[in-house]
Amino acid sequence: MVGGGPHGLLHALALARAHIDVTLLDVRRPTPTATPRAMTFHWSMMKGLDELGILDDALARGLVHRIWSLNVLDGGERMFFDLDVLADDVEYPFTLHLPQESLSEIVVGRLQEMSNVHLAWDTRLTGLDQDDRGVTVRAASPDGDQVFRGGWVVGADGPKSAVRRAVGLGLPGITWPERFVAANVRYDFAALGYEVSAIQLDQRDGALVAQIDATGLWRYTYAENVTLPEETVGERMREVFGRVLPTGDEPEVQAWAAHRMHQRVADTFRVGRVLLLGDAAHVTNPTSGYGLAGGFFDSVSLVEALSAVVHDGASDEIVDRYSVVRRRVFTEITSPVSSDSKQLLWNSDGPGRLEAELERLRRATSTRDRQRQYLIVGCGLESPSLRSPSVTPQ
Repeated sequence: MVGGGPHGLLHALALARAHIDVTLLDVRRPTPTATPRAMTFHWSMMKGLDELGILDDALARGLVHRIWSLNVLDGGERMFFDLDVLADDVEYPFTLHLPQESLSEIVVGRLQEMSNVHLAWDTRLTGLDQDDRGVTVRAASPDGDQVFRGGWVVGADGPKSAVRRAVGLGLPGITWPERFVAANVRYDFAALGYEVSAIQLDQRDGALVAQIDATGLWRYTYAENVTLPEETVGERMREVFGRVLPTGDEPEVQAWAAHRMHQRVADTFRVGRVLLLGDAAHVTNPTSGYGLAGGFFDSVSLVEALSAVVHDGASDEIVDRYSVVRRRVFTEITSPVSSDSKQLLWNSDGPGRLEAELERLRRATSTRDRQRQYLIVGCGLESPSLRSPSVTPQ
C-alpha cells in the first residue's frame, strides 16, 4: 500500500492483524513536527482503535473530552453537548485529542514488531501496472529504482494521491473560497469558558478551539478569504486575536499552517486491483471532524473485503461493494454534514443566518434526548458489514 499518514498506517496495522502481508511505501518517514496537523479522533473511532490494540497507548498520550461547548462570541452565550448521552449507543462516548505524529509513533512501533509488514520509507511511487493476478509497482528510493509486486494496491496517499492519478482518476468537486488557518497557541481559553473542544460562533470570527495537551497548548482554527496573501497570514492573525480575546491578551503562537478547503470525491474507489481510501478517495473541510473518521471506517470496510477475498475465497464483487458503500457514506453523510458545519462557522454573515442557526442549536442542546439525536448521526460513518445481504451496490 502507498501512504504513511494516519489512514495508511492504521490500515496497514489492520491488514497485518488480519494476517495479510503488507508492504507500505511513503515518500517520507513519520517524524515529529511543530506544524499543526490532524489531532481530533472522533468518538465513533474509539472502539476501532481498541480493536487494533492501540487505544490504551493513545489515551495515555492524548487528552479525552466528553463535553463540547458552543460559545457565542457576542454576548457570551454558551451551549453544551455532552457525549455521555451516547453511553447506551457506543462503548466509548468520548473524543480524543492527540497530535497526528503521536498516533503515528504508536502505530509505527507496532508495525515494526510484525513479521508480515515491510516499511519502505523515503520511497516514491513512479508507476504501476496491473493484471488479473496482481499489481506491479515501480518506485524510486535512496537505494535506486525498486519494483514491488502485490495482489492489491491500496492508495492512502492523500488528496494529491499518486495512486489515484496512476489509474486515471480525478477528484471532482468544489473548492471553497476560503482557506482555513490552524494555529497552535499557548493561551488559557478555558478561563474564557471554552471546553476542551469548542466552537466559537460569530458572524465574522467563527472558529474551532481545542486543547491539544495538558501543558496549555491549544489549537485555534479560523478562516479567511483565499485571495489574501498567504505570506502575511501571521500579521492578520494578530488582528484576529485582537478582536476575539480580552483587551491586552496576546497568545503565544507556536506554529501555524494554512490550507485550502475542499468537498471532493473520486467517481470510484476501485480500478481493478487498485483501491483508494481516506483523503486519496475523498476530501472534506475540517469543521465536522468527519474526514479522519470517515477514512478510518473506509479502512474497516476494506479490511473486511480483502480478508474475505484473500482468506475465504470470496468473489471480488465484495470489493466493488466496498467502493459503492463507502462512497455513499461520504456523499450522503460526511460531505453534507461537513458543508453545513463549515457554512455555520465561516459563512454565517447572511441576514439572520447566524441567529437562525443559534436557535436551532439551542433547541438541539436543550435536553439530553435532543443532544443524542443530534450526535447519533456520527454512527452513520461506520457502514454495515459488507457481508450482510442488505448491503448491496446501487
